[in-house]
Amino acid sequence: MYLLPNLITISNFTCGVLSIFAVLFSDIDAAILFIILGMLFDLLDGTVARKFHAVSDFGKELDSLSDIVTFCVAPSLLVYSVSLYQLSLIGLLATLSFSICGLIRLARFNVEQSRLSTFIGMPAPLAAFCLLAMTFVFDPVILALGTCLLAYLMVSGVKFPHFKNNGDKREIKNGAS
Repeated sequence: MYLLPNLITISNFTCGVLSIFAVLFSDIDAAILFIILGMLFDLLDGTVARKFHAVSDFGKELDSLSDIVTFCVAPSLLVYSVSLYQLSLIGLLATLSFSICGLIRLARFNVEQSRLSTFIGMPAPLAAFCLLAMTFVFDPVILALGTCLLAYLMVSGVKFPHFKNNGDKREIKNGAS
């Protein structure tokens, strides 16, 4: 049973890759569905790991690597292909900022924050969800600004509730990264 959480995490990663393929084939609905399925797998993997006492450093790293694909790269490619391509270089830079800040946020989480009672910076899955929601609501210029705002929030010092680690209440001394 100790392999089950890792298999669920790999399912998250697989959803991210399938979302990217769906974007490449212009199947936007499938791309969105795979990101949402990845979110469900991401919610399950940690819960299953804790239930079966299978929490490990390997699993933590595997989870973050999967999250980079599913919640940083896949949503960035999706938003670019749906709307931000219209802004040429500006759209590309907004897309890159989201992916890069997500990468930094996940690396920082593994090193400094995985045992805190709050997230420092917006969690990548939440940022991805917000980006998906904004993709079909706003025009490209506002969407580019929103994408950059979400990127900033991921690496900011803003605290977000952390529902998984209720027992460990440590805090970072100076509040931010």
